[in-house]
Amino acid sequence: MPEIKSREAKPIPGVEYSEIRIPDEHYLGTGEFTTVIEPKAMSRINPIISNVMNEPYFLLIVNINLGIDQVTALLGKMYDEPPISRKVFAIPKDIRIDDTNDFTVSFREWEITGMRLNGDSLPVVE
Repeated sequence: MPEIKSREAKPIPGVEYSEIRIPDEHYLGTGEFTTVIEPKAMSRINPIISNVMNEPYFLLIVNINLGIDQVTALLGKMYDEPPISRKVFAIPKDIRIDDTNDFTVSFREWEITGMRLNGDSLPVVE
């Protein structure tokens, strides 16, 4: 059961790279997706929307919105269907936007299980 690991450099403005890691290529519902934001990008671009997709089997969207201090993650299987899992997390007020910031969403069995900012867990808003 080989792992899927794919990194894309500069997929959108403000993002240094994004990377998907799925431990078992035969089961896409468990893994992690990392979005690394360039220094000062969060002060210039809002929201930053990062995604990874393999239609029709997998879609993950991460919406980083500093204007409302929230990051929303949506996980599903197809673009035109409702998400299987959706969670909103609070971005700390003291985030250092002049630095590189690493947002990593974890998911297990098609359920979003957590979001980390620079390795620290973010609290769920809803």
